[in-house]
Amino acid sequence: MTDVQMMTLALAVIIPLSILLLCSNSRITEAKETLRAEMIALRMEIKAGFERLEAKLNIHGMEHHRR
Repeated sequence: MTDVQMMTLALAVIIPLSILLLCSNSRITEAKETLRAEMIALRMEIKAGFERLEAKLNIHGMEHHRR
């Protein structure tokens, strides 16, 4: 096999693999950003839930100790 044939074969393998790697990296980045956004939204929901529970406990405490 000549040098030109080896180079052609190497490029035929390297270029598609490089493209696949770039696509994979962009998908991983997109997935990370999506998960990060979902985690932020979930944290906000959890915080709001705790705030509602604290408000109910405060109301209950005021009603209970009022007597």
